[in-house]
Amino acid sequence: MKILHVMRSAEPADDVKKLIDIVSEGRDNETFNLDVEAPDYDKMIDMVYDADQTICWW
Repeated sequence: MKILHVMRSAEPADDVKKLIDIVSEGRDNETFNLDVEAPDYDKMIDMVYDADQTICWW
């Protein structure tokens, strides 16, 4: 299973990091960071369709 983690901030809180580690254990995972000047939303959409599961961390 491939998981995509969409991050609101470049450096998530420690509890979020721990949760990401827990849900990602034993799975392929990628991260898309929205905390940039101009996020590539086309790339994010492609990544969402390629992933089996997408989690947005706010």
